[in-house]
Amino acid sequence: MMDKVLEEEKKQKEIVEQVQRLEFPYSLILDKVYIQGKRLVKVADEMGYDYKHMCYKHKIALKKFDDLDK
Repeated sequence: MMDKVLEEEKKQKEIVEQVQRLEFPYSLILDKVYIQGKRLVKVADEMGYDYKHMCYKHKIALKKFDDLDK
């Protein structure tokens, strides 16, 4: 059981490191949504974007994250 916990912690750390490799604002968007657990509408408000624009930026952030290891 402890091995599984350690493996999950290692995966989480790797994901955080990958998010941090992205440029601003994409790293911040993914951090707020997936690490801090905030809703996209809240992140949009905090960053001064309207919700539709945040959806667009979020889509780009996910694509950039996906492309990191390619």
